[in-house]
Amino acid sequence: MCKEICTMAFLRAIMAEFLATMIFVFFGLGSALKWPSALPSILQISLAFGLAIGTLIQMFGHVSGAHINPAVTIAFLVGNHISFLRSLFYVVAQLVGAITGAGILYLVTPINTRGNLAVNAVSLFLPTDD
Repeated sequence: MCKEICTMAFLRAIMAEFLATMIFVFFGLGSALKWPSALPSILQISLAFGLAIGTLIQMFGHVSGAHINPAVTIAFLVGNHISFLRSLFYVVAQLVGAITGAGILYLVTPINTRGNLAVNAVSLFLPTDD
């Protein structure tokens, strides 16, 4: 167990998952914000997410497999492609990376644009008696 954790390749893989998730959240959520000058269309947001994930997989795929998502990591664990210890470290790195990416976006975004940082929400449409 310590043999796997103490290697430089393992630490590089954990750092790659952290960075990839942080960059993905930053650019993905940044593309979906309601900018006052021009609202992004669904096509623009989709292209931003798609190009970001494709680029990040090319950048970090050879280092860690570029899971970038805890669901992907858990699927690899269930499929017995990675060890429990590696998956645990990947998930923690991904969660911390996502929080860091959202935090950086929060800090660099103007207050009037920030809103809820493009988080989806349920809106109830109640018909009126008109």
